[in-house]
Amino acid sequence: MKALIAGLMCVATGGAYAAEPLSPIANPSLYESRGTVGSVDSASGTLMIGGKRYKANANTVIFIDDGRGNVRKGLKLADIPPNVPVSFSAGEDGQVTQIYVGSGIQPYRP
Repeated sequence: MKALIAGLMCVATGGAYAAEPLSPIANPSLYESRGTVGSVDSASGTLMIGGKRYKANANTVIFIDDGRGNVRKGLKLADIPPNVPVSFSAGEDGQVTQIYVGSGIQPYRP
């Protein structure tokens, strides 16, 4: 019986683990670094931003601004075109956790 209840709890809360990423427009502080994409290498999962190499992985969240106020979620690193401005968040190890393609996020100025 305990196993059945535990199984039902896992099914009922399964969506909680796959939460939708936070909106970049509503949470601009998540994207503290800015630069221009120089190149994207989908095969190795790397991209150059401002002359520095960063690594993406399956958990990297990509948002793409079309320049007309529409933001869509990118599915893969190849969705990022070269020579575009980006705002992003990366760990000290160079792993990009989130990237916003476009110039829609502006720094906070009091």
